Amino acid sequence: NADCNVEGGESVVILDIEESRGNQIDQSTFPPELPITGNSGSDIVLEIEEGRSEGGRLFRLSGKRLRLTQPLDREDGDLSSLVFQLSCTVISTGVKRNIPVIVRITDVNDHSPAFLDEPYEVTIDELTPIGTTIFRGIKTQDPDSGSNGLVEFSVVPGDPDSSADGFGYFSIPLPHRGEVIVNHTLDYENTRRYFVQILARDRSADVASRRSSTTVLTVNIRDN
Repeated sequence: NADCNVEGGESVVILDIEESRGNQIDQSTFPPELPITGNSGSDIVLEIEEGRSEGGRLFRLSGKRLRLTQPLDREDGDLSSLVFQLSCTVISTGVKRNIPVIVRITDVNDHSPAFLDEPYEVTIDELTPIGTTIFRGIKTQDPDSGSNGLVEFSVVPGDPDSSADGFGYFSIPLPHRGEVIVNHTLDYENTRRYFVQILARDRSADVASRRSSTTVLTVNIRDN
């Protein structure tokens, strides 16, 4: 196999790297070494081509490994991949060629869902039938990508010692839609205002890394 070729007969090197957690810059690419034929330093010389591409400025070379020079935030400018050129020189002949490199950036679940247009409040009649949708305005924003940015909603217990806790009286039947329905008969004489605690949780494939936020929907009951 001649030196300075991409293994497998490919014309482009494609690598994956996880975005940084905070200021992290020590994460490795996958695969960890550039799949280019020849031993770096004895057979070939690899260099990142400095030029118009920002990608080349974010990495430095350590042998055949790419090392980050600064943290990578996928959400900063919707950064999903970096493209740059490597030059590879065969030491024995001086022949030099350029090899395109694409580094795909995978998302880390580093944002919690943020509720929009708060506070949430609605007034309904005490005779509102069970199953009626009373509120459709719950919205969130989560800049993470893929399942990390998908949000599910649910009604969760608030203050168990308060008759104003809306848990049990109201529910969200479709987790992917922030629509609240009446779940139980209401009685103005008993409770005139409910506080419904709503949980938004993202759907990261890694259950342990799922992030969540809570908000309150105030439901005022109108006497009939």
